[in-house]
Amino acid sequence: GKVQDSPRDGESARRSTSSGVLGSGWKRFPRKMRQFLGLVLVCLYVQWGRASPAIVGCQEQTVMQAAAEALDQINTHRTEGYIFSLNRVYDVRQEEKEGGEKHLHLTMDVLETKCHVISRRNWKSCEVKDIKDVPVFGTCEALVTTQINVTLHNFRCIIQQVPAVAIVEICPDCPTAESLGEPIVAETANLSLQKFNKESAMTSYFALLNITAASMQWVIGPAYFVEFTIQETDCAKASADVDFTQCQPKDGMSLTDAQEKADDATSPRTADRPSPAQTVPGSVLVVPPPRIPMPPRAVAAANSCPGKKRHSLGLRALRL
Repeated sequence: GKVQDSPRDGESARRSTSSGVLGSGWKRFPRKMRQFLGLVLVCLYVQWGRASPAIVGCQEQTVMQAAAEALDQINTHRTEGYIFSLNRVYDVRQEEKEGGEKHLHLTMDVLETKCHVISRRNWKSCEVKDIKDVPVFGTCEALVTTQINVTLHNFRCIIQQVPAVAIVEICPDCPTAESLGEPIVAETANLSLQKFNKESAMTSYFALLNITAASMQWVIGPAYFVEFTIQETDCAKASADVDFTQCQPKDGMSLTDAQEKADDATSPRTADRPSPAQTVPGSVLVVPPPRIPMPPRAVAAANSCPGKKRHSLGLRALRL
């Protein structure tokens, strides 16, 4: 018998699309009407494509720059703890708003540095804590706009110390974290502060503000390392018989960070607190060290994500 030619691929695709979109009633329309409706559908498809979110990736220069600036602003708005350093952009999502404004939803992996936030230093100039400093890692989520400059609108960070088991696996003799509530920690900080007030050239006494970190290392016996912030008071060193319980913070809220490590205290550094007008909605949540092995993370959705890491710290158990 006569073999009938099969329809071409293009015709088959068009018929399938027509049937799927308008159902069997499509054939009842006149041919010109069907062509017009097909053109309308194409226009709607093109317009929808223009309104959809732009595709961005973690390795793009604009995303990397936005993340770096966002983290710098996050550090500026914080008043406690240590400056975060950007380890990598884990994921990103972009939305284009009216007027060309672009909203970036950033997920950033961060590592704690040795710089306290009161130093107001840029995170790029700060050294990341390594395994001998009890490292801290975490994630920051931030919303920024990038129309002209990068503007931070809100952020949320979750950080945690590297568990001792992961450190001891690599460095058995390295210090491990100590609870800030231990009496020996407060005693070490107070002894260090007494030494600072006695030996510094400052004209006023300083008072303990916050204990920020503590660790212990076994040498011949236990050695404690305590880091803390201190605040200038209105009690002058020239005064006799000073009652330290009556000393009040000096106007200007001058803050200093100091460390007591193996009986050596660092020189103080002072900085002003950010004014309330500068504050941005945000939070930093400190959670306990994770269990090993760590649970899997949500898979990054954007192209070329997660980005390339800047640090690994050599911690195989955590794969930082």
